[in-house]
Amino acid sequence: MPNSPTLVSFATVKSSPFLLDVGDLLTHPGDNRPVSFTAPIEAAVDNAAVIGPIDVDGRLEGLTDGVYLKAVVEAPARLTCNRCLTDWEEDLQLEVRQLFARQPDEDGYAVDEHWIDTEGPIHDEVMLALPLVPLCRDDCQGICATCGADLNTSPCQGHADDERSPFEALKDLLPD
Repeated sequence: MPNSPTLVSFATVKSSPFLLDVGDLLTHPGDNRPVSFTAPIEAAVDNAAVIGPIDVDGRLEGLTDGVYLKAVVEAPARLTCNRCLTDWEEDLQLEVRQLFARQPDEDGYAVDEHWIDTEGPIHDEVMLALPLVPLCRDDCQGICATCGADLNTSPCQGHADDERSPFEALKDLLPD
């Protein structure tokens, strides 16, 4: 008889704080329990990046067809203003709600044996929470395109018109 492949538990393949044992909830629909952990995560978009471990605090609820996660995630982020290039740090707070199904659809997350891996949905929500165009404040004036002065702290006195502009010839086409 040929050797049959050895089954390896999902938990032994990947050791991660995101990996949660939900066997107790799968056998008792309606039960719930708290979940809390700190974990590193890599998430960045242009001028915004998570700079440290995230804190996850929430609840898991057993359902007849899987497990439901509802959690609040705090993620420390470093942001760079899109207008004036000022750097600052901010704690992003977001909510994650995700169903882990025994038989998920093609876009869903699955229960593997009696484990769920929360890294995927948490990472997705953290990425969505990072601002695509961070602004240090709503009325940020940015920097002067000519001299690079921060217009929020020192107003630029203006610059003489550059006569060597490639658009100088177009000025004569318009009436005064």
